[in-house]
Amino acid sequence: MLKFLKSIRILLWVLVLVGVGCLVGWQVMAKLRQAEANLRSLETETEVTYPVETEIIKTSNWETWRSYYGQAKSAHTQNITTYEREIVKSVNVDIGSAVKAGQTLITLQVADRSARVQAGKTSYDEAKLNYNRLKQLNAKGGISQSEVDSAYAAMKSAEASLKSSQSTLQRTSLKASINGIVSVRNVEPGEVAEAGAVLLSIVDPKEMEAELMVSKKDIAKINKSTPVEIYVDGVKHIGWVKRISPEAQTGSGLYPVVVGLPENSGILPGTYVEGRFQVARQNNVVVIPSNVVIYRGNSQAVYIADGSRAKHVEITTGEGREGRVIVTSGLKPGDKLITSGNRVLFDGVSITQNVGLANNNSQDSNEG
Repeated sequence: MLKFLKSIRILLWVLVLVGVGCLVGWQVMAKLRQAEANLRSLETETEVTYPVETEIIKTSNWETWRSYYGQAKSAHTQNITTYEREIVKSVNVDIGSAVKAGQTLITLQVADRSARVQAGKTSYDEAKLNYNRLKQLNAKGGISQSEVDSAYAAMKSAEASLKSSQSTLQRTSLKASINGIVSVRNVEPGEVAEAGAVLLSIVDPKEMEAELMVSKKDIAKINKSTPVEIYVDGVKHIGWVKRISPEAQTGSGLYPVVVGLPENSGILPGTYVEGRFQVARQNNVVVIPSNVVIYRGNSQAVYIADGSRAKHVEITTGEGREGRVIVTSGLKPGDKLITSGNRVLFDGVSITQNVGLANNNSQDSNEG
């Protein structure tokens, strides 16, 4: 019995000790949990949150333009020349004069030409009389047919010479074949006009074009449907491709491309112009501001908003121009690109954001 009571007493003490240990353990764990909560609260209170601005990325179209240069000229011109060396009798127009088709511009001396026409007419009349006489004799059997044939050939030769002299006489009045304005005058009355030399030039300012010199890398990308913009003193005109030379210009290696200019554009012949060709177009690409890209060595990266945290994302880029750049990998539509405040961020940092919408209508306008 005593042993039993002693065992009960020992058991009770063990239970008491266990209870006291559990109570002490629970209190210790409670203290630890409270300390951890206090620590988390302190961390939350002391964590720095960075304000940023974001854009929601959307895809857009990207156009690549190249600039090339040349001069404007009239699509219709006429150079006034003479077929023979002759003295100029009169010049009826000056530089800047408006002329119409059929108008006489220059008159040449006619004295020598008139004499040649008269001599040619006399020779033709004599050859014709001789042919008719021999033809009658041949009909009577007085001469052979070969003599008649020779007379006929002589008559036709005299006739051709007469017509040539008459044509030359008519060309003493040099006339305009187009409506336009005189742009060049190289002769004065009394001077000798050399055969083939340009005496006057006429241009039609109503239909203008520009010849632009394009490099080898872009000539294959240009055709008659290629969009073209022409700039003169900052003013844009819409042009169109008229002709493309398949051969490069000797010495330069550049290919002439003739571009039509709109009527009444006010562009004068000889004006230097800038022509911009759309040489490529990419649809549904991601384009971002180039100033948000962070360069570290050979790597490129940006920050995006992942909930309330900043996320570091490595990207690869393509063409860029005028503050925009194509992203070929790393970003997708719907990502929230951090566009402001990104220079002080690091991966996982807390952020507050003002959300905008990315406007990615972009062009690449490199000069050729």
